[in-house]
Amino acid sequence: MPTILVKGVSEDALKRLKKLKVELDCDTWAELLDKLSESDRRVTLTKKEISEMKQGVTEFIALANKVSKKWHDRPTVLEEFRASRKHE
Repeated sequence: MPTILVKGVSEDALKRLKKLKVELDCDTWAELLDKLSESDRRVTLTKKEISEMKQGVTEFIALANKVSKKWHDRPTVLEEFRASRKHE
């Protein structure tokens, strides 16, 4: 299962999300998102938090694109050896 990486989230928002994750007894962030999407419980976010989340998603998509372009196949042993010796 892929890891969810979101950058640019304030410490306060991250603390609230972690607390909510514990309260809802979720083991993973994906499980928390699933429970939040299906629950009737309302979560209120400020405009600042929403903009930080949008920025984080944008940065994640950019990172995913860079990684996908660089690591499309598994590297060979020779490629790894050369990279470790700076022979690229």
